[in-house]
Amino acid sequence: MALLSSFNEDRPVSYIRGYPIYCATLLTAAYGVGILLTAILHQSIDLLGLFAFSLPRSILQAHIWQIATCSFVNLPSFFILFSLFFFYIAAVEVEKYIGRARFLTLYGIFILTPIIAYVAWALLLRESYPLYGDYFVTVGFFIAFCTLYPGLQWLGFLSLRWLGVISYGIGAIMHISQGDWVDFFTLTLVCLASFGYIRFLQSGGELPSIPNPLRALRRPRFRVVSKPSARSTPTTDFRPTDSNEIDRLLDKIAKYGLASLSAKERDTLERARARLLEKDRN
Repeated sequence: MALLSSFNEDRPVSYIRGYPIYCATLLTAAYGVGILLTAILHQSIDLLGLFAFSLPRSILQAHIWQIATCSFVNLPSFFILFSLFFFYIAAVEVEKYIGRARFLTLYGIFILTPIIAYVAWALLLRESYPLYGDYFVTVGFFIAFCTLYPGLQWLGFLSLRWLGVISYGIGAIMHISQGDWVDFFTLTLVCLASFGYIRFLQSGGELPSIPNPLRALRRPRFRVVSKPSARSTPTTDFRPTDSNEIDRLLDKIAKYGLASLSAKERDTLERARARLLEKDRN
């Protein structure tokens, strides 16, 4: 994974009284509001008919907004606060590691994968079911978190690698025992998509970017830039101490993740990256 390219994107969107706000924070708050509104309105209006995804309504009747709203329809339960907290912890750590743009791409995968699975099930088996709730999104981020930190110990004896496998096994057994084959099929696809995307990034892959047709219409802006003096010209040569420091930082990233770096260490690594890019251009 090109970790150096996500230095700015792994930082918070904003701060509130010194507390960092990530995209995952905003998503958690949105799901909390969805739970509250579902609890208040589900007795008075048909929430599933208006906001849940269903092939006959969402696609055939062009209720396209239900693709975006279906995961926010959540009936409250006794453990709902634990579920939101669990979602927040996993999602924030994933966003810190892979960056904001890749995080939003992964979130889109978790939204679209269940929809594709339900549509395929309805078309092949002629059985249509409503899709709603954040279950598959939460599962997807948990599997992504386990994939990023497979050796991290949970309760001091169980690594996240095996915790993810065991959690999937329990979920699969639960759906199979209830005869809920569509959710078993969807759960498997979401877990595979989450694991596959993280491994794809770790192998250095990137999804193709969508071109912006408006970019060519923008007029270039010119500004006067003072000529840098000879004293301020950065050098492209590495000293042995620089090389040792970069090796130490890369080892730290490999062991503890990008989020473990301090602001000073990030700046050091960014300067080394700039030197390498300048050396390649020359």
